[in-house]
Amino acid sequence: MSFNPFSRRRASDTGAVRPMLVPDVYAPEVDIYEVFRKNVREKQPSHVLEVGTRRTVPERSTHSRDSFPWVAHEDYVRLDIRDGIDVDMLGDIHALPAEWTDRFGCFIADAVFEHLERPWVAAKEVARVLEPGAPFLVATHQCYPLHGHPNDFFRFSKEALRLIFEDAGLIVDAAEYAERCMIVPPEHILPYGYLEQWNRDHPSYAMVRVTGRHP
Repeated sequence: MSFNPFSRRRASDTGAVRPMLVPDVYAPEVDIYEVFRKNVREKQPSHVLEVGTRRTVPERSTHSRDSFPWVAHEDYVRLDIRDGIDVDMLGDIHALPAEWTDRFGCFIADAVFEHLERPWVAAKEVARVLEPGAPFLVATHQCYPLHGHPNDFFRFSKEALRLIFEDAGLIVDAAEYAERCMIVPPEHILPYGYLEQWNRDHPSYAMVRVTGRHP
């Protein structure tokens, strides 16, 4: 299933996530995808940049191209640092082409920023290539198993993700957690009874998302 910011999918819809025993104390106050959709409708971007689109599962795409049917094929750029299916151009988000300044009307990155050596540098590059009013949507991990060895660098709180993009000069409209999960260390580190309370008081999430726009 491809990443589609226009059709929010809950983990519980897949049957893969068990119901939590405790309430979600950090449940989002806003629908981050609706905020993004609103900004896209207002902007109607003619050029879109999406990064990290290389297909890793043969039968499943990982980009949002179909959500922008009005954008010409050559104006929807799918960029990845490695070549493969669904990659239009090779590139490093830490150093995008100089001629791309103010070029794009929308930016999307799904499960990319945890793999970046310097995500704060990448955020500034995103700001540079976006034109005024252009929306952006970034989904990454707050808590997740190590993957993509040897290039798995960061996990983010929503406050950290907000700060990175605000420091880059972008307006952040919303940041939220999603996909509630549990961290359960071995019992020799913490007794079982304490683990339950630990997860109750200090929840974890597989995902964290941020959306906003260029001033």
